[in-house]
Amino acid sequence: MAKLLIKSGRYINPKTNTDENLDVLVSDGKIVELKKEINSNGATQIIDAKNLWVVPGLIDIHCHLRDPGQPEKETIETGTRAAASGGFTSICPMANTIPPVDTAALVEYVNKTNQKFGSVNIFQIAAVSKGLMQEELSPFEELKGAGAVGFSDDGKPIENLKLLRHALEYAQMLDANIISHAEDSRLCCGGAVHEGHWSIKLGIPGIPSSSEAVCVAREIELVRQTKGKIHFAHISTKEAVELIRKAKADGLNVTAEVTPHHLVLTDEDVQDFNPNKKMNPPLRSKEDQIALIKGVLDGTLDTFATDHAPHTFEEKSRSILEAPFGIIGFETALPLYLEVFYHTKKLSPLDFVKKLTVNPASVLGIKRGSISVGDVADITILNPNLDWTYDVSSSFSKSRNSPFHMRHMKGKAAYTIVNGHVVSKN
Repeated sequence: MAKLLIKSGRYINPKTNTDENLDVLVSDGKIVELKKEINSNGATQIIDAKNLWVVPGLIDIHCHLRDPGQPEKETIETGTRAAASGGFTSICPMANTIPPVDTAALVEYVNKTNQKFGSVNIFQIAAVSKGLMQEELSPFEELKGAGAVGFSDDGKPIENLKLLRHALEYAQMLDANIISHAEDSRLCCGGAVHEGHWSIKLGIPGIPSSSEAVCVAREIELVRQTKGKIHFAHISTKEAVELIRKAKADGLNVTAEVTPHHLVLTDEDVQDFNPNKKMNPPLRSKEDQIALIKGVLDGTLDTFATDHAPHTFEEKSRSILEAPFGIIGFETALPLYLEVFYHTKKLSPLDFVKKLTVNPASVLGIKRGSISVGDVADITILNPNLDWTYDVSSSFSKSRNSPFHMRHMKGKAAYTIVNGHVVSKN
């Protein structure tokens, strides 16, 4: 019986509101004992976690693996290795692959490929509409039966509101979530950066805040009508935060996420015309950034997410107007969130860890996010104070499209443990 003993760590489990120094014993992929002092006899592996946090395995509720269809950008093997290096034990890839994940067979393809080549758990998000064409709903029940944990046409908004209404109703019957890419494509058409002072000064077509806010507003009204539930991906604007806050106050089943780049960068940072600072939604204003941080602190924004979106060097070598939207983020998300919320003492360790574990697990109904006795041993051991510099050339991802190359970071995953096995050690 393989046993793993984690000694002397700061055990932080938001599910039980526990933050204390405990040893953790793992056997056959499960947590079997939690005590102040556990004898090391019989342990096949011992990890000294002194001065480290021992937390539930981190969950990334929103990412892109480009598999099937674009192996030159990322594969399940390379993407999950990058996720493991970043401290994530479970990730939720979106359905906008080639072809889109809109059949049970494609969900099974992802799961079987991950079983063979992957490093972490994959909880697949399936397409809302067949082929992402927004004309006909995908077979939700069949997709959920194959293992899909939610439905999204992320990458493009659902502008057929009749279809979205039916999707909310259908998903409600399955107790599943619709994940919204909130954007009005006509308002943002042709834009590359946030519409504001810097887009005007730099002469770059802008994407207005209203493109996000009007979409959030109309989708909230559909939730009000259907009594369904919706999760808003990558929220970036002050107006959207206020709308979601009001919807929650009204008792609607609405949740939302925020990404690290929108918390540490603003539209002012695009002055260098770096295409690796082009993402969708775009980097917004300082005022928006402040609203996002406030939204995290008051619970309006429930979860953190990476929106890891790999692209080839050739694609991202184009001008900021021509390059595709998106950046990689698995390996930089944790330290950037620590920078904004922990090192500034805005969130306690318990509340910080909650945004990456219990909350995303709750949003999608994933049976992860806790490390109590009997739970699956998905564990992240992290050093919140480790000083290091991110070198994108050493990333496990196939792609290199990060705006954070050579940025000083503070905090890193030391060990990533999936089902009781160490899959990454930094």
